[in-house]
Amino acid sequence: MGFGTSLYWGADNIGGSDFWYAIPFGLSAKDMYAWLFRGGGLELWRDLYEPFNVIPFPIGNTGGAMGGWFKNEIPETDFEKYFEGLNIRAMGLREKVYQKLKANTLNSIRMMNANDAYIRNEIKAIVGLGPYTDLKYKLYHGPKYYYYPGWQEPCGILSIIINKDAWNNLPDNLKRTIEVACGNTYQYISNQFDSMNAKAIPELEKEGVIFKEFPPKLMAKFRELTNEVLEEEAAKNAQFKRIYEAFKKFKESNVDTGWGKYMEDAVYSETAAQKFIKGLGTYSALSARQEGNNSIVITFSGDTSFGSWSSVPKPVLASEIARIATIIKNYPYRWIKVEGHSATDGEEYPNWAISKKRADAVADLLVSNGIDRLKIKVIAYGESNPLIEVEKTEADRSKNRRVEITIEF
Repeated sequence: MGFGTSLYWGADNIGGSDFWYAIPFGLSAKDMYAWLFRGGGLELWRDLYEPFNVIPFPIGNTGGAMGGWFKNEIPETDFEKYFEGLNIRAMGLREKVYQKLKANTLNSIRMMNANDAYIRNEIKAIVGLGPYTDLKYKLYHGPKYYYYPGWQEPCGILSIIINKDAWNNLPDNLKRTIEVACGNTYQYISNQFDSMNAKAIPELEKEGVIFKEFPPKLMAKFRELTNEVLEEEAAKNAQFKRIYEAFKKFKESNVDTGWGKYMEDAVYSETAAQKFIKGLGTYSALSARQEGNNSIVITFSGDTSFGSWSSVPKPVLASEIARIATIIKNYPYRWIKVEGHSATDGEEYPNWAISKKRADAVADLLVSNGIDRLKIKVIAYGESNPLIEVEKTEADRSKNRRVEITIEF
């Protein structure tokens, strides 16, 4: 009987063995267990190990990892230059993702030696595990920036392998004993890591560790490159392809669009829109709301931002648009819609014309602050005939004199 993880004994030798440890952007410890015992994953695992005359069993899970330790802060947008030539300790499929970012990966450095390698200036970044283990190995003596989330390792299976001949010689009651013990230990270790990681965070903070979230655009790039790596590995190896297709099907049907969508994602996940609103801050003439899962609407009061029936932005609006554009550029947005709204109350200029000029002015400010013009659509609303008077309350007129920026992620 042997104990360890498939990452160490099979990653480069057995096509598909990565799936029995961790897949970037893959399954959590709980979902992995469901795939193994309710989605056919265990049968695929045992088929893979059949030529080696061993039977694998999951016996634990280290849970979600942190993203890693970095000497310098990662820039929000120009991260390609940051990673180019970066010496980083990384293993498994994550190593191939970092290689696509032109980083120099070193997978021969053991975790317990990673800090020494950093001190000797052999590496500038370390992909470790989680707060508990990284505290134990004193990785905080090296880089101080500790990034999350651990996109590369949403869970980490610990496993045992048993000689198949020895297993077949056991009576059924002892086979069942081992199976039950493995299941109980899987849950015990998973719970232990969750608890120990939580307790380790304040200890790391005392040591001056700076917890940082990966920039949204970098996370999108990690996901894109992960998909490339998985597809490339599937194209090279039939075993890998067979397992990958089964894994992907389970994730899509049971996690992405199944129960996970209606329960865990709905309760716990924080969308890009929610993160955007958090970072937006406040401005007296601004309000922001989320629409659906992937878009937000930012509203400016027209009279406060432009002055009464003016289409020239006030300095405070120009400053806010510049700040908003900076935030937008941190996210992989799909498109932006700028809408001008005007009341219909028989003013000097046609309402539609005023709303169009205001929307164009906001769009111009976004473009001047680095937003792609091709991703902006300008729309204006309002009565085109200035002589038509519509009875509205002052509150209605105030509400309608506005400009809205809709951002779709």
